[in-house]
Amino acid sequence: EELTKRNVKFRSLGDMADGICMVKNGVRVSSFSDTKLNGAVTLSCPAAVKVDDWLRKIKPKNITHNGSYNCRTQRNNNIISEHSFGQAIDIVSINGAVVASDWRKETPKGQILEHAHQAACDVFSNTIGPDDNSLHAEHFHLDIGWGFGCTLKPIKQLLNRHMR
Repeated sequence: EELTKRNVKFRSLGDMADGICMVKNGVRVSSFSDTKLNGAVTLSCPAAVKVDDWLRKIKPKNITHNGSYNCRTQRNNNIISEHSFGQAIDIVSINGAVVASDWRKETPKGQILEHAHQAACDVFSNTIGPDDNSLHAEHFHLDIGWGFGCTLKPIKQLLNRHMR
């Protein structure tokens, strides 16, 4: 109901199970309220609402993603990824600002990404990007799983610098 009220274009998928992976109340979103996607995404309904919350804050016309639902473990360990529950999306560009080439640049595109990242910290449980590790050098990972948002990032970055 919430997605319909927001004018999100989606198809309900219900509960989806694939081995150990489960998406409760899955939806296939083809576009958000005012934002076009490069392709449809499969998310849990609560995750889709959070993505729409974020997009309403940053007001992009277009975003490019490289994935949402995917039954897999995290790339650097055996913990099941939030993607496996339809709780995550990976964003590679926003209005032509590309994470891989425009992140941390003092340009209008860099500012778009900085604003989007800060807004994501307010909406998602986890916002992971190029500053966090090399696995996210080319995208923002946004999820609604267990986490602390960006609250602990300064501590984590400080520890990472001392452990190198």
